[in-house]
Amino acid sequence: MAEKIEVSLDNPSNKLTIKMANNEVITIEPAYTCVVHNKREICTTTEGELIVTENKQKVRLKSQSLYDWLIVGWRKEVDGLTKEKLLEEALFTRYLYHLGPSYSDFFMCPKIKIEPINGDPRRHLIFGSALNYSGHHGGDYDKLTFSISDSNLTGLKVTNVKIEKHISQEESEDQCKTFD
Repeated sequence: MAEKIEVSLDNPSNKLTIKMANNEVITIEPAYTCVVHNKREICTTTEGELIVTENKQKVRLKSQSLYDWLIVGWRKEVDGLTKEKLLEEALFTRYLYHLGPSYSDFFMCPKIKIEPINGDPRRHLIFGSALNYSGHHGGDYDKLTFSISDSNLTGLKVTNVKIEKHISQEESEDQCKTFD
């Protein structure tokens, strides 16, 4: 009969070590499940589970996104913008085009949020915002916000466009922060 053991390995293939400013070391590694069968131990990663070690204290946690990044994702990262950021900028440019040429100056720090309409994956509400480029050359930024309905039934319809003039420095910084 096989015996099941849940462990972290001495030398896992994917292990992230972080040295903190106070010289503490934190490690994040996949959690493993090992099975002993005929006196032979076979270890495999436990999907979505990690072992975090801090000050020799090990904590097992579940985080599918961090697990996926640790196993595969970091190898696919490249210098420069992430795929998600590139997609956000492409979508923003697509929808900005539908507002017309008078809004072409609004391309700094674009943000897009997309929500399905009534759960239908073919129909979406798009909420976009960006700062004007001319504010970059001294002076205050203006902020464009808009919403568009994008539906396979009715096509694209601009539902709201607003420009806030002379936004605060804090608000422009918030617009340019990245978030998940």
